[in-house]
Amino acid sequence: MKAALLVFVIGSFSLTSVLGSVPAFGQADPTAQAERMTQQSLHEMAEQQRQLDEFDKQTAQNSQNFMNTLNNATSGDNSGPEIPTANLPKFSVKAGKLAPGTKVSISCPTPNAVIYYNTTGWTPTTSSRRYTGPITVYATTLLQAFAAAPNLANSPLVSASYTVKAAAVPVFPLSLSADGVLHAMSRLHLVTNSAISSKNAKVGDKISIQLDQDVKVGDAIVIPKGTPIDASITLVKPSGHVGVPGYMAFAVHSLTAEGKTISLQGGERLDGINHTTRSVLLWVTFVGSIPAVMMKGGDADIKPGMKFTVGVVADTPLKLLNVSDSDAPQTPSSRPLLQ
Repeated sequence: MKAALLVFVIGSFSLTSVLGSVPAFGQADPTAQAERMTQQSLHEMAEQQRQLDEFDKQTAQNSQNFMNTLNNATSGDNSGPEIPTANLPKFSVKAGKLAPGTKVSISCPTPNAVIYYNTTGWTPTTSSRRYTGPITVYATTLLQAFAAAPNLANSPLVSASYTVKAAAVPVFPLSLSADGVLHAMSRLHLVTNSAISSKNAKVGDKISIQLDQDVKVGDAIVIPKGTPIDASITLVKPSGHVGVPGYMAFAVHSLTAEGKTISLQGGERLDGINHTTRSVLLWVTFVGSIPAVMMKGGDADIKPGMKFTVGVVADTPLKLLNVSDSDAPQTPSSRPLLQ
């Protein structure tokens, strides 16, 4: 036994003299250990990449499944071809506090895109103002815009809230010329006078709106501020699941002053908050989760004090001559203004 042990020791000594020192029993060879660690790291990296690829694949599938569910929920028909969407408009100034008179430009990279915008809090439509140049911000403003382009679906809505420390811009009276005619295409400032929500509104419901300025001929008021406006709901849908927002639109018809009906043309649309993006994230994070489907969008809530303008449809005379029974001539100052 001792002889065998001696031969082993001598042989080991001879071998180490040729190959170099060998680690003691139980101690790993650094080179082999490094190689094994490298192989293990490569294997782990490959496995992590495989898992990431699988996750991306599953995420894409979940997103597609969600969008199919969303399309079915909102349109009831998912058989039509998918239409590309115009790019989002971009504002030159970020939301936040601004100095009065700051100019905000809007751009869109989509060729031949037309940008529609609104600064009064209402949701812009293709009947809203068309962007043609920088917008000057004088007071606290919510700027909203979207892009429309040929053969493309309209872009999603983008918005920015600008806070300006300045006195509110007053609504001045509308002064008519001496003939007392309220001419066609004249703009009248109106304001909402009550709250109404897409959650319970119905098409045909009346909406309380008032004239937000005096209409005057000289110093005489011919239509006073606060005159009721005839307006009604023309389109309404409550918020839905998967984050779909509610929306509501109304049309303004006319106002009546001293028995005279003045036809008006205009109206606004208001959309609730869209939570579909949040629903998508919830759906992807918790695959096929019921909360993602059950999450509802915001309802459109019209509140008192929301301002907008409408147009007069036809020339309407507001100044009438009151001739006496004797047909005696009257001086201009003696002719009262009648509605």
